[in-house]
Amino acid sequence: MSQGGPATRKRAESASIEVLADHIQLVNQSDYILSIVPPRDAVATAETTIAAYQEHARPSDSHPLYYLDLNAIAPSTARAISTAFTTSAPEIRFIDGGIIGGPPSLAPSTLPTDPVTWKRPSMPLSGPHELDSAPASGAHLAATLRTQNLSPDVGTASGLKACFASLTKGHTALAIQSFSTAAQLGVLDHLLREMDGVNPLGRQMAERGLVGMPNKAYRWVAEMEEIGKTFDEDGGWGEENIYKQVAGVYRVVADNTELGSREGKMEVKEVVDGLVGGLKARKEKTD
Repeated sequence: MSQGGPATRKRAESASIEVLADHIQLVNQSDYILSIVPPRDAVATAETTIAAYQEHARPSDSHPLYYLDLNAIAPSTARAISTAFTTSAPEIRFIDGGIIGGPPSLAPSTLPTDPVTWKRPSMPLSGPHELDSAPASGAHLAATLRTQNLSPDVGTASGLKACFASLTKGHTALAIQSFSTAAQLGVLDHLLREMDGVNPLGRQMAERGLVGMPNKAYRWVAEMEEIGKTFDEDGGWGEENIYKQVAGVYRVVADNTELGSREGKMEVKEVVDGLVGGLKARKEKTD
């Protein structure tokens, strides 16, 4: 991987991932580049890769370089990035993609003799260049990443990711507003009991989303904006598109609470207390 911030470098080094000095080294030493960055940085990362390629092209006898954009972006953003590669670095083969699901984890086993298996996210891909046909072990990489080719059209995979994330992170945004309002009304415990009686799976999903959200909220602002673009441009929702407001929910969490700076996993009520405190502080500033 190329250099990031100190926290990114620390995580990479702890996972035994080699950190390269710059994008020129990345371009020259790689057969595949997987772009996985906060959505707001997707275009800039592609532009940096193109500039590095233009500055110091790869050896002529090397395999073609594949660039997999796996960021949570709108189809129109993916198409714009693809056009940038086609125009400025046509030798690089662009693949549109997304990541659906959490990071890989060991699947639970029931017996000591059970084989070790991994629970892995899926990676839908689209575009004219298929990963499993790439000359440098493309089929092996495609199987390892659990990819699926959806379409020869750039934007299809990004669109699927947007539609999926709208349901999961959209539900968490609803829980943020519902739980924090219930807490200020003094009825949060009552709300949770009612959910247990009527929709226990809904409560579990809401609570799981809340405790996993705080340190990601700043990234999800741009992701919700990209989902909004998707629903507007490809879905035709126009003024009725709710994801501009959902982006605002995560902006409040990122800008008006200290939840993202806390270490370790919090309990649901700790997250709710942090939300309520941030909302009250924001209200005091505006009054």
